[in-house]
Amino acid sequence: MKVEKEYYTSVIRLKGDPNVRMVPVKSTEPMETTLFIECSKVLSRVYAGTPVKKGDIICSNILNTGIDIIATKSVGMLTFNLDGDII
Repeated sequence: MKVEKEYYTSVIRLKGDPNVRMVPVKSTEPMETTLFIECSKVLSRVYAGTPVKKGDIICSNILNTGIDIIATKSVGMLTFNLDGDII
């Protein structure tokens, strides 16, 4: 029987920014789909502090799989346009 693998995607809660409460995350590699529920249980207890930069490791080596969970969006960081104005 072949084990199906896919990228795991979810969201985690943030603390430190009243305007943004969650940030999307994904696994760095495909993982067995049978582990998705256990990953969700682990990440339901995780809070990240702002600012979060796209690509930041949120959870390293989740469930001892050797796979990291990373942020897929930057949150809580000031963004400037070419004129130096805050966007």
